[in-house]
Amino acid sequence: MIALFWLKKKPIEANSFQGNEQQTIRVLFIGNSYIYVNNLPWLTQQLAESAKETRTLETEMVVVGGATLKSHWKRGKALRLLRAKQWDYVVLQEQSTLPITNPKEMYKYASLFDTEIKRVNSQTVFYLTWAKQNQPETQQILTDSYMAIAKKLKAKVALVGIVWQKVQEANPKFNLYNPDQSHPSPIGSYLAACVFYKTFYKGSLIGLSRRIYSSQFNTPEEGNTVELESLSETDAEIIQNLVEDIFRKI
Repeated sequence: MIALFWLKKKPIEANSFQGNEQQTIRVLFIGNSYIYVNNLPWLTQQLAESAKETRTLETEMVVVGGATLKSHWKRGKALRLLRAKQWDYVVLQEQSTLPITNPKEMYKYASLFDTEIKRVNSQTVFYLTWAKQNQPETQQILTDSYMAIAKKLKAKVALVGIVWQKVQEANPKFNLYNPDQSHPSPIGSYLAACVFYKTFYKGSLIGLSRRIYSSQFNTPEEGNTVELESLSETDAEIIQNLVEDIFRKI
């Protein structure tokens, strides 16, 4: 719990994964601990690498524990980085409950960011998150809030919360939650990475990496990673097939 408290309070510096300048998909993640716990951008990159994609994934993140889009807008760091580099996608993640309690504020700052994202010829991707473990009934509200603003702005959506709920229903043995019932477990982050991989590349997940590890927010040089969990071949196949099946039906 002490470590989690520190993560929530400490601003996390931008994390850059360098790729080939001519063969990259560049993504900026803006949000909070639902991104940096287990280092979701890095996990997504590992899936792209294991798929041997011709375009590698280069990501940076501006993330602060508990941050809202409003607070990111006011701080200015996300805007400065957005304007400083070229991005294919900019991922926007609202604070976990704000789409439920104050969607009007979410829409205001999502729209402000989207205007700036379009100005630099990038594309907005909303990170549709999951309901807290003890409040599954709120998933539909989260989904409706994200889908409404995405439709209005003609933005893409990474349907993590929808896929999360369907995987839990289809196979309850997978514990996607951290013990705090809010943040993702390593398997939860792996599932989110699968959804982002499908969002960016649309390729098949079947047979991709099943190793879940973190780069601890630094450039992932050799020896600078920590194994979080390694899925069995069977479990990885189940998750990958579930996600593929859900994407086919959405």
